[in-house]
Amino acid sequence: MDGTIAERRRQDALLRSTLFTFFVSGAAAQPLGSFIPFLRETYGFSYDLSGVLLSCQSVGNLAAILLTGFLPYAVGRRRSILFTSVWMAVAYLIFASGLGATPLLIAAFLMTGVARGGNSNFSNTMVSTLPGDRATRGYQLLHGCFAVGALLSPLLLVFCTGRIPTVGWRVVAGVLCALCLAQVATYARMPLPPESGSRGVRAVDRSFLRERAFWLGSAMLFCYISAEYAIVGWLVTYFQDTGILNASHSQLMNSLLWLVIFCGRMIGAYLTGRISRSKLLVLDGVGMFAFFLLLFFSRTDVPAVIGLMGVGLFMSTIYPSAFAFGSESIRGNDLGCSIMILCGSIGGVLTPALVGFVAEHSGIHAGMGLIVALTGLLLAAIVLSVVSARPQES
Repeated sequence: MDGTIAERRRQDALLRSTLFTFFVSGAAAQPLGSFIPFLRETYGFSYDLSGVLLSCQSVGNLAAILLTGFLPYAVGRRRSILFTSVWMAVAYLIFASGLGATPLLIAAFLMTGVARGGNSNFSNTMVSTLPGDRATRGYQLLHGCFAVGALLSPLLLVFCTGRIPTVGWRVVAGVLCALCLAQVATYARMPLPPESGSRGVRAVDRSFLRERAFWLGSAMLFCYISAEYAIVGWLVTYFQDTGILNASHSQLMNSLLWLVIFCGRMIGAYLTGRISRSKLLVLDGVGMFAFFLLLFFSRTDVPAVIGLMGVGLFMSTIYPSAFAFGSESIRGNDLGCSIMILCGSIGGVLTPALVGFVAEHSGIHAGMGLIVALTGLLLAAIVLSVVSARPQES
């Protein structure tokens, strides 16, 4: 009994630390879409270059996910996450400095991606070590904390730029730099679950590659991340450039989106064990597609904001549910978590730049039309996964 209590306390301490570090990841990784209008105004960036910058974060994310699938087996989990997470602080130090050279900013966006990929793989792997429903609920809480960080940092950006219009965004970058340093300190001292005694590539368990649930979960993550990155990256610019909302209200939309996502993920944590994961995924897929259509076809503020809130509510539990769907075959496996996240991140690399290229040549509304197609593909992937997995579940 004492051993069981001690193990539960260790799991609780691990989850608390992981929730804080993922909160910081949400605060630091998500506001880059809100920073884009300030970078365009300050440095005269085009839609093309703005899309490339957003995709650079995804490229860094992709590289880190590949790296962190194997790095823990070589140097251990703690050294691995310390190596990747520190780059977020370096990137925000560059933003805060006001240096606007294009190569330097490209490097900074790549750094944010490296840190985000490392944080994501590490956090999801840690939660996957929890038993049963604790893991499923842990995923909902984990991504709920990410949403809290993602909704607070744009609010801080609006506040600071309202008080100090010229350099307010650089002040926010400085605050986020300090928060990222606190994240690194937490990684340095948090309790970690035991690792495999063997190290090296040969020690990696690859049996999950034969599991259908793993690939179905990966397909859903690919479609979801494609849609999420495109929505979050271009949302502020879309509202601002189409004139649906003014500049200050447009900046608030990212925080509104993440507020709704947070509420949805807390509801999802409560519903864990009360409603089947398959039913929740199908409901989310239909709802997200329908409300994004409402957002896309709206020309005035009220229906557009309602559409955005609906999108946030229904997209809130797709990622944790899809990840839990696929992660049953990769519990505690760094490489397995890495490959699942990698599959999603490939879409995150491509879509922000594609939306930017389409917007540059055909207008921002046409660019957002690409996201309509992505939400439709996501719904199709969810239905395929649920139907394919049904014989296995029975």
